[in-house]
Amino acid sequence: MRETLDFPKTQPLIGLNGRFLVAQRTGVQRSAYRLFQSVLDQGDRYNFLLFTGDSETFAPEWRRPNVRVISSNLSQRTLLRNHLWEQITLPRLARRYGVDILHSPANLAPLIYSGRSVVNIHDLCFLVQPAWFSFSFRSIYSWLVPRIARRASVVITNSNYSKNDILELLRLEVNRVRLTYWAVDPLFFQHAKPLSERSSRILFVGSLEPRKNLVGLLNAFNMFRRRNPDVKLRLSVVGCENPLFADEHYDLGEFSDDIEFLGYISDEELARAYGDSKALVYPSFYEGFGFPPIEAMAAGTPVVTSNNSSLPEVVGQAALLVNPSDANDIVAKLEMVLRPEVAEDLAQRGLVQVRRFNWDRVGRHVLEIYDELLMRQDMHLPSTQGEIPFYEHPAEHA
Repeated sequence: MRETLDFPKTQPLIGLNGRFLVAQRTGVQRSAYRLFQSVLDQGDRYNFLLFTGDSETFAPEWRRPNVRVISSNLSQRTLLRNHLWEQITLPRLARRYGVDILHSPANLAPLIYSGRSVVNIHDLCFLVQPAWFSFSFRSIYSWLVPRIARRASVVITNSNYSKNDILELLRLEVNRVRLTYWAVDPLFFQHAKPLSERSSRILFVGSLEPRKNLVGLLNAFNMFRRRNPDVKLRLSVVGCENPLFADEHYDLGEFSDDIEFLGYISDEELARAYGDSKALVYPSFYEGFGFPPIEAMAAGTPVVTSNNSSLPEVVGQAALLVNPSDANDIVAKLEMVLRPEVAEDLAQRGLVQVRRFNWDRVGRHVLEIYDELLMRQDMHLPSTQGEIPFYEHPAEHA
């Protein structure tokens, strides 16, 4: 029996899986949070139930006439309990309250849920490069995520690169995989300084895990300093280690005194760090989207990033691209990005490129998916037979 709720209007009911709200907020969690904010800002035609931890019960961002919070005993310290809640309790709650669609925005969703569902899958790195992850993480994700994707009514992903991986590796029907580029928080536009007034440092932002290639950047930074002894450049590293990933060991080299590890910092502190850096250097081996480049662009910060995975698609013509496995290439691009004329040109190009990534558009795309699902009698969108097509960068989804 469906439990009644005191909504002011009778409208379709969307269930929002807010398990991610009790986790430390990194790229996936931040994007999921902004996604829900954008959907709620524009979703007056729906009622929403946010299923999450007790800590979110009275959070001001959920105090809306068409939103109710259904809280549970979740916390950042109870990872196993949170997994069990998502797989067992959440589908029961969704059925109890009779949600019309259950939306899970952070890679995982309840496997046993049989109603209409939407899940965001950011990338399949754990399938493409399993050695980068701990044994337990890659084992669980490699088993669970493909099955979740096949049960979902719609899978949303955030780049053509990830979409093609999902189509190829998970063998989903084309019409069930939707592209919605992520966007940048307006906060990152607010702390930019003129490049001539910034600190003499470059910035790296990302979890301290193998695929982010901090080892390669540290090697390149030391090479740069040896080759350019008159340039007193520093390197600031934002990010924390995570037990989900394989162990990584860092040799800071002879210029270790000019390398600082800032750990996990708030979004406000991160925005200030972007706005006070000469460049972001992000030589990642693999990204399903990659937030740091567009966050840096929003702060008017030149970007050096990799020529692989989704990164060329995201940065367009507004960044210097490197082979992340080639330290000499990283050094050469570092020398280029520190030239004032190159830096100013990249900063201006970046400000143009980043305007393409807008959270209002993201929210509209997701609400259109809800509309489409509710118009159908079956739980899935139609299958497409034949070969899996691979896509170019579609401007209409920017």
